[in-house]
Amino acid sequence: MAGIAQDMLDRLAQLSSDRSGFEAVWDQVDAVAATHAAPGGYGNGQTNSGLAPAVPHAALRSKKLYDSTGINCVDRLGSGIEALIIPQSEFWHELGISSLQRGRRSLQDSELAWLEDQRNLLFEVRYDADSGWVSATQAAIRGCISHGTGLIWSEEGFDNRAFIEYRFLPLRECYLAQDFRGIVNCFYRYYTLTAEQAALRFGDRCPAKIKEAANVATTKDKQFRFVQAVSPRGDYGYSSGIQHSRFRSVHIAEEEKQVCEEKGFYEFPVTDFRWLPEGGQVWGEGPVMKVLSDIQSLQVMARNELLAGEQSVRPPLLVANAGVMNRPNSTPGAQILGGINAQGQRMVDTLFNGQRLDFATMVLEAKRNQVKESMYLNLFALLVQNPQMSATEALIRANEKGELLGPAGSRLQQSLSRLVDRELNILIRKGLYDANSDYRVPEGLQGKTVQPQMTGPLNRLRKAKETEGTLRLLEAVTPLAAVEQEVVDNFDADETVRALREGFGAPIRVLRDPKVVAQRRAARQQTQAMANNAAIAKDMAAAGKQTTDAIAGMKQAGVF
Repeated sequence: MAGIAQDMLDRLAQLSSDRSGFEAVWDQVDAVAATHAAPGGYGNGQTNSGLAPAVPHAALRSKKLYDSTGINCVDRLGSGIEALIIPQSEFWHELGISSLQRGRRSLQDSELAWLEDQRNLLFEVRYDADSGWVSATQAAIRGCISHGTGLIWSEEGFDNRAFIEYRFLPLRECYLAQDFRGIVNCFYRYYTLTAEQAALRFGDRCPAKIKEAANVATTKDKQFRFVQAVSPRGDYGYSSGIQHSRFRSVHIAEEEKQVCEEKGFYEFPVTDFRWLPEGGQVWGEGPVMKVLSDIQSLQVMARNELLAGEQSVRPPLLVANAGVMNRPNSTPGAQILGGINAQGQRMVDTLFNGQRLDFATMVLEAKRNQVKESMYLNLFALLVQNPQMSATEALIRANEKGELLGPAGSRLQQSLSRLVDRELNILIRKGLYDANSDYRVPEGLQGKTVQPQMTGPLNRLRKAKETEGTLRLLEAVTPLAAVEQEVVDNFDADETVRALREGFGAPIRVLRDPKVVAQRRAARQQTQAMANNAAIAKDMAAAGKQTTDAIAGMKQAGVF
């Protein structure tokens, strides 16, 4: 076991060396755009877990800030990305069967209903109050924006509080490696436990030194550092059980170089939110890192503006060197002895350098707008800037937003798709598809793989071009229809309405089910046919009466 521990510690040392180039940049990001991050640096697995005293890091770091544009941009863009990809107010993905598996066969209503039930269950599990999903994803998205990488840990819940538990992983504790496809499949992290915590968690496999410390009142709270390593097992698939799962998980006492626990995961438990990593690069580079120099220059510019404003309000004083006078008293209403000579000349005057605060403010605001534009905030302020925007113009802007945020959003959605697969597999192992389960698989879908299909607002933004084209076509055809009504025959009105509903993102419940629509039309046609038949019968009765009256008149006239 000591050999295994040493091998993994050597691998961790190499991963630590590989990311060292990013650590200095992350420290700079913390200073200007992520003030909530704990101080201490990123080198050698710095960690604040354990019994470290609670300190308001943001409040302490903000004392050194002169401009908060970077912090505000991270918060606002994080909220915008969350609303576009994983909004809490709607279902942001569906479940389906790929056409490669089902062929050209359309799914039956019962099968679609089953898939919808699976989706609803996933969202119920995910947004459980005890799952930690919301806080974990929000922190990971902001970490992705500020540092380029945000990590979420997901595992099966065992304490009857939540089926699946999610936890945000601080970047300073984590080290990653990826496979040849660019998918993260290796995870190491440092963490600390007190002697008492370690003895309770690892039991008999806890190192003797730590167990001894746990039994002494003065040392039971002493902290010890551990390493967790999750990596591909290499021989999975040959037997069953967690010990032969796809990924191996090992906990090591760093100082003692002793394996304390060995388990495994059937799927990789870490979900990585990486902002468009370069080819072959493990760590992403978020938008903050790309404009870091601009955000740092804002600190200097804001400080200079503050100094210029203070000089204007409290300018330096010019005092004559000759004569005897006390230090000028600048308190309002004070009397300055010697401040004027016998000839009435001032012996104290203000130094005015001709600072233009308006120019400094204008330059500073221009730089702020440049940073905000680089952070995509201008895309989220379009309707605020132009509330009278037409529907067509709004669609054009929405399409622009989808095109600009689409690449980064697609990268995040790929990670979410892998997470959904893990969530489904966890629920399956908990008995979701058992024969006596309400969620058992329909016969027609036996052996088929269920996969997520992203349907959030970002996906609708990508389709805004289609909606815009549909509206423009209708606008162009309307004048022609006034002249030639037959041109309307080219349109499928029902399909057009449904396409516009999807493009605008309106709830599907606002439209009736096609079967209900067909029934209403059939009933309307039947009612109309009955009305037509009644009208025809009435006309025939009237015609018959007229014929009878005519014959009677002709008889009276002696025609017959």
